Amino acid sequence: MATEAKLLEHKMEAPQPIDAVASGMEVPTTQYGRAEISQDPPYSAANFCCPSVLSAIMSIICPFSWLGSCRVLSEKEGAMLLTWGKFSSVVTEPGCYVLNPCGTTLSRVTTKQQTTDLPNVKLLDLKGNPVVVSGVVFWQVEGVKASLLNVENVYQYVNTTAMATLKQVVSKYPYEDDEIHIDEATGSHSKGLSLKTEAAQVSRELKDVLQDRLAHAGVRVIAFNMTDLSYAPEIAQAMLVRQQAEAMVKARKLIVKGAVDISNDAVSQLESKGIQMNEGEKTKIVTNLLTVICGDQRAQPTLSVS
Repeated sequence: MATEAKLLEHKMEAPQPIDAVASGMEVPTTQYGRAEISQDPPYSAANFCCPSVLSAIMSIICPFSWLGSCRVLSEKEGAMLLTWGKFSSVVTEPGCYVLNPCGTTLSRVTTKQQTTDLPNVKLLDLKGNPVVVSGVVFWQVEGVKASLLNVENVYQYVNTTAMATLKQVVSKYPYEDDEIHIDEATGSHSKGLSLKTEAAQVSRELKDVLQDRLAHAGVRVIAFNMTDLSYAPEIAQAMLVRQQAEAMVKARKLIVKGAVDISNDAVSQLESKGIQMNEGEKTKIVTNLLTVICGDQRAQPTLSVS
């Protein structure tokens, strides 16, 4: 019963087929990062010395073939044994092993932590703007059999898959989002998600998506971080002008707000001192103060002689 329950749970968590998406059916949100890494079977010493009857007979007929049959496995290294092209065993413990030389092939792969750099990848963000993204993947081989049998070259496979994952995830976010979003439940104001402000969330999603794609290859993704993010050169100048304009508008708003407060305080303080002014005089004082404070150039005083 427990096995049937696990199988049922696995079926319920499995992603929906592509045909369901294409037909417009409602598909539940896919939860990434839950795929299990392919594990290795236990080591068997008999498969090394006597992997098959044919290998045993040939090694007895040709005893000199045992010369040089010792294989040394280093720390942080795994090896897979093939006998006449068929999988036989996996060994991950360092040491010296005696291998039947007839019909056997020993393939090795390192289990050390490794990095894969993705420098200056040009992508499109959610708004269609070209951006240049650099990333680095920290990964490690945990399933020796899967990394050697399921893929042709695990290093190239990780690099290609990481590139595709980076394009998929980056295209879901804008470079920056200045629009203010209002939460209907709490009424709070906040900016939307973007590549500039949500680097931690984007990195976490990159890691989970990549892990699902590399699990069958026996690879565990430790981290997937973006190391650099910028607009593409062809639109960098235009975006710089836009950012300068936005900064200028914000600065002007701050200056105007300060000028209004100063003018209001000036009129209030004059009245508190007992100085009586009509509306025209108040308007003139406020106008002069706003002109001096908000003006780009230094104000020059003028005196009316009429």
